[in-house]
Amino acid sequence: MSDVVILSGNEVISLDKNVSFMDAELVKFQQIDTKIREAIKSNFPNYRVWTAELEGCDGVCAEVLQPGKDWQKGRLKLVISYRVEFTPDKVPGLESPLDDLRSQLNPE
Repeated sequence: MSDVVILSGNEVISLDKNVSFMDAELVKFQQIDTKIREAIKSNFPNYRVWTAELEGCDGVCAEVLQPGKDWQKGRLKLVISYRVEFTPDKVPGLESPLDDLRSQLNPE
């Protein structure tokens, strides 16, 4: 069983002071998500064309040559996907005496 939590909503996060891209120590996940999206957009020329965010745009015209095939005309589209994971630290002493038995009965 994985303890990883995928952040995606209104979770509130307390950050280490050394995190450089955020201006606050206490933020909602949505604020981090917005900063990441802004960084991608500002550091990628013609972001809206590459991601086909413009109305009537299907991406960037291109030709591709694959091994063993001829040149093929088409469009390139940049698809950016990321996720933010939170892994809680294990707290010593909070384990149940039944945890060993559970792990033996339900091996992963």
